[in-house]
Amino acid sequence: MISVLLAATLLTGDLDAAGIHRAVRAERGRAVVVNFWATWCEPCIKEFPDLVALAKARSDIRVISVSIDDPGERAAVEEFLQKQKPSFKVYLKAAGADEAFINGVDPKWSGAVPLNIVFDAEGKRTSFLEGETTREKLEALLPPPKAAAKDAPAPSPAR
Repeated sequence: MISVLLAATLLTGDLDAAGIHRAVRAERGRAVVVNFWATWCEPCIKEFPDLVALAKARSDIRVISVSIDDPGERAAVEEFLQKQKPSFKVYLKAAGADEAFINGVDPKWSGAVPLNIVFDAEGKRTSFLEGETTREKLEALLPPPKAAAKDAPAPSPAR
């Protein structure tokens, strides 16, 4: 019973296309990777650990993940997330017409997954990656990590 309750808390909630755009806007000031996936999609399952690793390594960015599994597959999504332990928000696509969701996310999207959309710190879409990708490919599309203050070079003395 406790494991079922823990798994249920891994999903942040349901999200429609408008909600995705609001979630990206809420992260203004940070680059955002929005990942669309499904438990029945082998390439999605293969790339998910890379997203988990990217999110853990890059506290200066945000990853938002949306499962497009049917609402009846919530248990399968929760079981997968319990094993992956993502540190980022994961949503389930809200019930509704798939075509409206796809076009609401991006009219260029065919509906194929995995899909990763990268937004800059101003919320502007900079990359649209349909198909399996890697952490390295995503890293190359993101701004360089911000150096910690202790790693920044000391200012030159005034003369």
